[in-house]
Amino acid sequence: MGALYRRARPATFDAVVGQEHVKDVLKSAIKSGRLAHAYLFSGPRGVGKTTTARLIAMSVGCQAAPEDRPCGECENCRMVREDRHPDVVEIDAASNNSVEDVRELRERILLAPLVAPKKVIILDEAHMMSKSAFNALLKTLEEPPEHVIFIFATTEPERMPATILSRTQHFRFHRLTEEQIAGKLAAVLEAEGRTAEPEALRLIARMSGGAMRDAESILDRLLTLEADPITRAVAEEALGLPPAERVAQIAAALDAGEVDRAVTEAKRLFSEGYAARTLTEQLAQALQAGLYARLGLGEGPELAAEPERLIAALTALDEHTEKLIRREDPFTLELGLLRVYAALHAAPAAPAAPPASGTRRPEPRKATPAAKTPEPARPAASPEPAPAAGETTTGEDAAPAAAASVDLTAAWRQVLKEVGVKVRAFLLEATPHLEDDALVLVYDEGHRFHHDRAREQQTVIEEAVRGVLGRGVRFELGKKNARLSPEPAPPPVAPPEEAAPPAEPPPAQPAAPEPEPEPTPPGPKAQARPAQRSAARKRRTRKAAEPPEPRFDRIELLDDPRFQKLQGLFKARLREVWSEASAGGENPEDEAPDAP
Repeated sequence: MGALYRRARPATFDAVVGQEHVKDVLKSAIKSGRLAHAYLFSGPRGVGKTTTARLIAMSVGCQAAPEDRPCGECENCRMVREDRHPDVVEIDAASNNSVEDVRELRERILLAPLVAPKKVIILDEAHMMSKSAFNALLKTLEEPPEHVIFIFATTEPERMPATILSRTQHFRFHRLTEEQIAGKLAAVLEAEGRTAEPEALRLIARMSGGAMRDAESILDRLLTLEADPITRAVAEEALGLPPAERVAQIAAALDAGEVDRAVTEAKRLFSEGYAARTLTEQLAQALQAGLYARLGLGEGPELAAEPERLIAALTALDEHTEKLIRREDPFTLELGLLRVYAALHAAPAAPAAPPASGTRRPEPRKATPAAKTPEPARPAASPEPAPAAGETTTGEDAAPAAAASVDLTAAWRQVLKEVGVKVRAFLLEATPHLEDDALVLVYDEGHRFHHDRAREQQTVIEEAVRGVLGRGVRFELGKKNARLSPEPAPPPVAPPEEAAPPAEPPPAQPAAPEPEPEPTPPGPKAQARPAQRSAARKRRTRKAAEPPEPRFDRIELLDDPRFQKLQGLFKARLREVWSEASAGGENPEDEAPDAP
């Protein structure tokens, strides 16, 4: 007496549960005598793939009428059911997947059938065959003998080669419903002379996961018990499941906010030997049943929580179940219960206040446009009128204030970190300052080389600046260095730019300026100054624009042993000779205050 699933294996297509889309096509092909030379059956385990392949093998040599094949009663059908038919070859491809196995199969295929009109080759778990084995079988599938039918069965059709898929008729088998499985189990119990409660059959069907073979294996285990009828409690005990009533009590306690009672009952079940993951899975089913009852989609104890809360609790429990794969302890179980409790009784979120129409809400710390850092070389702009009372400052008006509030020193350090060592060397000689929507990098005339190299790396620099400051970047050469900090600049010593000749650059600040009287506001006669003061200012302007005189001669520097040591150490070349002192120093006579 074999296993129950073998004794209960269908002998006709009508006895197969479900899979109507497969049965109708195959029965029509058998009746018309137009069976294909190769089939591919795919789907989950235990849904009837191998059973259907055996029914095709039975129908090939069945002695009944074509419309009744297979009959399941003739000698040919009995030989197939008892695994003793000489023309039906069933191979487990998981263990016979080499090229040698395929060669042996090809030799057997060449022999004519002994009893039936055709040979039937059933390859179970066909996706386990090696690539070379598939290639060895491909020629036979392309030009199959007239007396051979191939049937491939697999749970992973995506692993089958495309060359095999294109040469077979593919049928996809579906999972069975709980009602279909419970009905088949009731028929099996009747044939075995036993009975079971409907609740027990539904529990077996749910635990099988849609696979008829798994359900029949569970029922075979229960039939070894002496209980008759088989009750739900007997099935739960045999399957290692906690009693449904006690799991329902945990769900009701969590729904009522009695988390201490729920945790106590769960710990008691855990101490009785029930696995923590099994407890959480059964609790999830209890919450799901309560949700369906709340929505009117099923029968069962209805829970008081809102459907949204129940859905959140089920989501939290599903995420927590994955942790129980690695940890089976009471703490992890209790943590899952607390997450369910928190989801069921979380405080509702306060609705967001609708935004005021027309204007934006002012930010807590808002600076006026007057706080923008003045630029050294620009004429003083006329102050803009402040917004009237009751008006709201828009985002565009607050842009200068945001620029003034930027910590430029810290932002510049971050930019230097982002660009990397190579580009950073060209930026160390630049003086950054913010202007409009860009970061301006100002280089002295003596650092033209660094300016040019930085311009070549503008893409890298601009990407770093936008990541830190959200602005573009602009390069300037030959201008007076600006300040890093957004402190207000001192009053300008020179007159406005319109008083200077247009061809000359802006006047440079002296290194150590003497105190001078504040300039008078620009007017039509502001340029009328004493001749001595104008001449001294022009001399300072011309001296700042002229290139600095080098302190050392080029030949003297090349002969200097200190320079030769540095040249040998760094393998450097002399490109330019200039002096910081001569660039920054002034003629003492130019520094003297003008005569009044």
